[in-house]
Amino acid sequence: MRFSTKESDVHQAKVEHNYRMIKQINSIAALEARIGMTPGPRDLKVIDFLDAHAIGWISQSPCMFISLAPKDSQRVRVLISGGPAGYVETEPTKFHIPLDAVDHPEWIAVGDGWGSLFVIPSQRESLRVNGTVSSVSSKFVTIEISECYLHCAKAFMRSRLWEEYTNQPSPIASEAEFCAQARFMLVATSDYRLNADLSPKGDPAGKLLCLENGFAWYPDRPGNRRVDGFRNILSKPELELVGLIAGSSQILRITGTAVLFSDHPMKDFFEVEKKAPHVMAKIQIESMALEDSPTLKKANLWPPQSPALNFKATEIWKDHMTLSKVKGIDATLAKAAISLPGVIEKGIDWDYKNNLY
Repeated sequence: MRFSTKESDVHQAKVEHNYRMIKQINSIAALEARIGMTPGPRDLKVIDFLDAHAIGWISQSPCMFISLAPKDSQRVRVLISGGPAGYVETEPTKFHIPLDAVDHPEWIAVGDGWGSLFVIPSQRESLRVNGTVSSVSSKFVTIEISECYLHCAKAFMRSRLWEEYTNQPSPIASEAEFCAQARFMLVATSDYRLNADLSPKGDPAGKLLCLENGFAWYPDRPGNRRVDGFRNILSKPELELVGLIAGSSQILRITGTAVLFSDHPMKDFFEVEKKAPHVMAKIQIESMALEDSPTLKKANLWPPQSPALNFKATEIWKDHMTLSKVKGIDATLAKAAISLPGVIEKGIDWDYKNNLY
């Protein structure tokens, strides 16, 4: 293509402007410079077993989203598990899942890293339980638990996964069309120690996931600043994501490797409510396909039904912080603060209202 002198100057200026806007994140320090330091002590709400709250939550959950970190492969996978509420059997330090309640059970092996989110339709929060696959029989897979905590509600709030849905929408024919409609997805990563992470992402339709020039892009939004998934990407960039459309059992699966950017011309595309993301991930796509998930059908998530048990997120967080084994002055001060009436409730309400984007 030939340009006139004036057109060439404009084109060159545009190229230089876009180049200046591209800033890749290559270190934890650069990541924290964009999203803030990890709050300390970050693991105060984390326990290493299932308490009464967690056992009650799992008893009401018909669906679990899973990040699987195979011990014999670089590739982390997303799995979906579903069934009637209570289909997962629990013990204080482990839980058991029927193999026929998991999509792709053939991917699971003893020693694999495991990250999971138990969801309950109508509940904004989800229960995160991480661990290791300790046994696989002909009927069950058993997970030894290392972490358990209640995950914040922002991804579900931004996606409106339980509020805005169409029962049995028409199948989508193309990956690009799916990305244009999807408002919720799950991103699986792990570190080299097989600590698997599953990050839920939620945004308005068209602002969650973008296919551009053979790459897939997604933004980060404000959360609890743990960003375990992004920390994993910096050392082990292989990931897999699965996109969902509320009311449908159809999913989009993308596998690839990711790099992170703090600035890029794509930032404007992901702006919501006049706020641009601080971090974006660019995925070199290795495989991409539309699938149907039998276990999403089994989970029967839509229309969402209120659980038989009443859950109050702030009470779960308080009790988990009390049970936490984290020590030190920060932990002591935090535990003292949550004992004051209304402190944690006001903090959460403010954060959900003012820090969604």
